[in-house]
Amino acid sequence: MESDPTMTLREFEGVGGVIVSIRCLDEGVDIPSTTHALILASSKNPREFIQRRGRVLRKYPGKSIAEIHDVIVVPQLIPGQPGPDLALVRSELARAVHFGQDALNPESIIDLQRIAVQQGFDPAELENGGFEDDESGS
Repeated sequence: MESDPTMTLREFEGVGGVIVSIRCLDEGVDIPSTTHALILASSKNPREFIQRRGRVLRKYPGKSIAEIHDVIVVPQLIPGQPGPDLALVRSELARAVHFGQDALNPESIIDLQRIAVQQGFDPAELENGGFEDDESGS
């Protein structure tokens, strides 16, 4: 940030607004008043994606719900063309299914299962897999 980060966060907490940042929701950032998040690049590392979501899901006076939109991009499969490496797609879908299981709108998992079938995956296999080990060893 070009301006004073502390002042910017205080203003955000007081009047709201939009913060656009790379790694804004990672470790060390505390903005519990946040009610909405759009995550465009998540992580397969459970510690990182749990931290990012936790920044928005924290309790705060007057905040009763938080909305998180976790964007996933899947390649279009073209018959007769070589397919992309689907390992990343599979792990992203597994991560999203895991998140959806605890969401207030678990029906979103139905859409993820449909996408999994379109990509050639067994949707049942996504419920317990696709995560990297925590790199810190903890």
